[in-house]
Amino acid sequence: MKATSFLLFSILWLMLVGLSFYYQVEDDKKYGQKIAYKQAEMFFQHIVLMRQWNADHGGVYVPVTEQNQPNPYLRMPDRDVTTSEGRKLTLVNPALMTRQLAEMEENHSGIRFHITSLKPLRPENKADDWEIKALQTLHQGRKSYEELTNIGDQSYFRYMGALILESPCLKCHTGPDFKVGDVRGGISVSIPSSSINDFLSVRLEWLKQSHLLIAAIGLMALLIAYWAQERLNKRLTKARSHLQLAYLDSLTLLPNRRYYDAFVRREWKRATRHHYPLSMIMIDIDFFKAYNDNLGHVEGDQCLRQVARTLRRYFRRSGDLIARYGGEEFCVVAACDSLQIMQLAEILRMAVESMKLPHPESKISQYVTISLGVATLIPRENIEFGDLLLHADRALYDAKHSGRNRVEKYRG
Repeated sequence: MKATSFLLFSILWLMLVGLSFYYQVEDDKKYGQKIAYKQAEMFFQHIVLMRQWNADHGGVYVPVTEQNQPNPYLRMPDRDVTTSEGRKLTLVNPALMTRQLAEMEENHSGIRFHITSLKPLRPENKADDWEIKALQTLHQGRKSYEELTNIGDQSYFRYMGALILESPCLKCHTGPDFKVGDVRGGISVSIPSSSINDFLSVRLEWLKQSHLLIAAIGLMALLIAYWAQERLNKRLTKARSHLQLAYLDSLTLLPNRRYYDAFVRREWKRATRHHYPLSMIMIDIDFFKAYNDNLGHVEGDQCLRQVARTLRRYFRRSGDLIARYGGEEFCVVAACDSLQIMQLAEILRMAVESMKLPHPESKISQYVTISLGVATLIPRENIEFGDLLLHADRALYDAKHSGRNRVEKYRG
């Protein structure tokens, strides 16, 4: 693992941990909201159940006090009664009971609930803007409406459920405009978001600490992997250097004769098993001794490097090999037929000629050129690889004695 790879993986790991943290925080927010709305729904259902109990009993008589005065909106002949002991009682219907419970709950927990409608009898039951929007939705057929919004400068989870007129309700709500099953109004329940935020802040701190720990463990694991990979790379580099010394020609950096011998044995066995042709090109730099004698061995070595570099450009397949055979000779082994190897040989000849590398002592050109001998065989049990080498070497001999700077094919 390179330093850049380590840095990239570290950044990706931190991004992954960061995304996990973000999505879990968002998921916790949604979960908190879900809890708040579920709590509000339970409040609503509990209030409806108490209202139903009140309505089923025709209301509840309570003592008249300074805080509990007779309901002026409840027009019933027996709204107010006096006991035989002279104690004055007044009837509390579901609506008044709901309003009184709302005041007690807000003082106790800060949770608000409010009975309201689009046409309230009591001014205190007038709907605010959010409640009007919720009531309009309920009149369109929805049973509830919920939203996170503000009351004044404080944020609340607000929920409203529909109040449906039932038979006991008609004792108070009389007239042609009231019938069983109608949506009379609703009860809004508003829970301060701060109550949920306290839970979320504790959860957020836990998530932060856990994700920091996970990030640190991941970075430590990457660091250990990087350190282990670096040690392995050093060993592999050292081993590769030994292999290069053993199998590469130090001057041209082409595979050497030792590698060539191992390669051709392997390829010959494979071609024998699968019965496909194997071809060879023997290459010789024309008049190289004269080049060395005239320009010196330093320039001769440079010439070999340049020719090797040019030839190597045409070999990309794993099944092909170009190697330095010895001196100014190169050898090509390729899994192809006679037509293909002839085409390749001509390409190599033209590539070296196109280098325009000066050769003052050449008898055929003013530039460095090569001669090439080509041979092809389909390996069989009674044929040795040495036969292919002899054929290619014979073709090279013919190329050199036919004028050089040419390709000759074995025609035995």
